[in-house]
Amino acid sequence: MVSTGIDFGRIFARVDPEKRSEAVSKYNERRFYQAALFYGCTVVTYIASKIAYRGVVRRRYVPNFYQHNHVPPKFSFYRDALSAVTHASLLAVSSMSMFITGSLWYCDISSASEFSYKMKKFLGGAEAEAKLSEVPVDQETLDVQNALGDMINGSYDAEENNEEKK
Repeated sequence: MVSTGIDFGRIFARVDPEKRSEAVSKYNERRFYQAALFYGCTVVTYIASKIAYRGVVRRRYVPNFYQHNHVPPKFSFYRDALSAVTHASLLAVSSMSMFITGSLWYCDISSASEFSYKMKKFLGGAEAEAKLSEVPVDQETLDVQNALGDMINGSYDAEENNEEKK
């Protein structure tokens, strides 16, 4: 059958799901999960900002026509302080979670082990470990290492070790 219209699937690089490889499907699922976390935190931040805005607007004093505008209404310092701390904490935590999930989505990090691997790679940890493994070990460090290994394995005898040193 000949198509006479515009193939938007081809324009937007949409591929039939059966033609995708398993790796591409896993990658798409992974990116969707990262995006869902970010958008979830974004919605939480939006709700927190609306709650904080409502708290600020409710605190505002607008006198009626016959009321004095130089006499503030009664209020509680404790309640205002508690409200301010609650709103600030809610906004800070939700904004930070949005920032963190957005950064992890941008860097394509989905787990703590991936984060540690990428940070190690970024900070040059692999090269530092290679250099450290090439450094010769002195006898005292080797003795401590062997003693710890023996203690973990249960074959370390403290009295026998003390007699050998004498």
